[in-house]
Amino acid sequence: MKTIAVMLMLAVAPAQAGWDEIKKSASDLGKAVSDSSKEVWDQVSDFSKETWESVAKWGDDALNTAGEWTDKSAEKGKEWLAVADKKLNEMLEPETPAEARMALDTMADTALIRLFNDQPSAKLLFDQAYGYAVFDSRKFSLLLHTNQGAGVAVNRQTSKHTYMKMFGAGLAAGFGGKFYQQVILFEDKAAFDGFVTQGWEATSEVGVVAGTESAELSAKYNGGMAIYQLDEKGLLLDMNISGSKYWVDEELTH
Repeated sequence: MKTIAVMLMLAVAPAQAGWDEIKKSASDLGKAVSDSSKEVWDQVSDFSKETWESVAKWGDDALNTAGEWTDKSAEKGKEWLAVADKKLNEMLEPETPAEARMALDTMADTALIRLFNDQPSAKLLFDQAYGYAVFDSRKFSLLLHTNQGAGVAVNRQTSKHTYMKMFGAGLAAGFGGKFYQQVILFEDKAAFDGFVTQGWEATSEVGVVAGTESAELSAKYNGGMAIYQLDEKGLLLDMNISGSKYWVDEELTH
């Protein structure tokens, strides 16, 4: 209303009006437009922030609440991914280690939700896991030294996050540079601690969990680990990850 009033004032101003008066009216108009733009921008920013906080809370609750991943969970998960993936795209060029850690944490959440949507039985296996790790083949600008991928390992008992690097030799050969994510679940403390403290290299004996058989929880850990592979379209079957190496990113972790 203020903007319109000032515009009308300018429009009906007599030709002989003094320059100072016209200049003041123009200044008032500029200020009104500026204030309006700022108000609109603040509303958009607040909405985005509120939307993300609401979505992030749902994701946190979904991951930390034990139980079956239902059709309703999957539908909500699709909504969550639509917002979270957009948010993650804004995080691909972190300027500080803190921003890089936040980007990797968000990436891990999106991979888990995507996995549970594609294979609900994985949620039951996740509920019993001591910890997990998630890796992503995308390049985060602050992490150019990661060769092929970066990720985070999470101790579900202490919530400690250990940031890691990955070089996926077998994956590179099979994917030809395509985007992929990898979720590793750890059955117990020994398997998780060994992965984080000593690093790990996948051998040809390690398989990727897929299919309805993963509902048989006790049968799906191989050497204390269960591994899922996803691309942009979803869960992948029979992937070869031999030669893939994982080790701690000391800079981000400490």
